[in-house]
Amino acid sequence: MRVFVIWEPILLTDWRRPSAAQSAFVPDPRAMHFWDLDHRLSGLYGGRDLLPSLAAAEKVGFAMRNVIWDAALVYPPGAKWGAPAELLVAPVVKYRDELAGALSGL
Repeated sequence: MRVFVIWEPILLTDWRRPSAAQSAFVPDPRAMHFWDLDHRLSGLYGGRDLLPSLAAAEKVGFAMRNVIWDAALVYPPGAKWGAPAELLVAPVVKYRDELAGALSGL
């Protein structure tokens, strides 16, 4: 399993890459952390408007503004870029049980 944690500025206080204390919220050694200042990944996914087409199952509990944020996407082994995810959840903390279940099935 690979875990990519993409940090991006959303709130007015998000003006720099996360500190070590913030990155510690995802302590798994398989996690790789990236800072996406310009929301490039959200743009590659098509932004918030394409959210419903990103996964076979979607649970989104809040209205995102113009970028995808506080979201987790779970892909099956061997997935290629552009393929839909098995699951998309947002915010992550609200759907952590569903996320854990999807990950345990991999």
